[in-house]
Amino acid sequence: AEAIKGRELKLSAKVAEGGHKLFGSITTIDLAAAFDKAGQSIEKKFISIVGGTVKALGKYTASVRLHRDVVVDVTFEVVAG
Repeated sequence: AEAIKGRELKLSAKVAEGGHKLFGSITTIDLAAAFDKAGQSIEKKFISIVGGTVKALGKYTASVRLHRDVVVDVTFEVVAG
């Protein structure tokens, strides 16, 4: 749990020129890939984005279930990329 707790992920996404709205959205698939890149393999079914779909730049929180009784909140930031 400590491997991802307190870690902030950055995900880059395409945005409309001069704006902050994303082309598409950030999903649990994108978060699972970001965790994998950071060296922590977590299946997308164990990740839920607090507040639902992410469609704009900014900071968000995801709940990650590591074990039946262990759920941690992880902050992630969506940046223009």
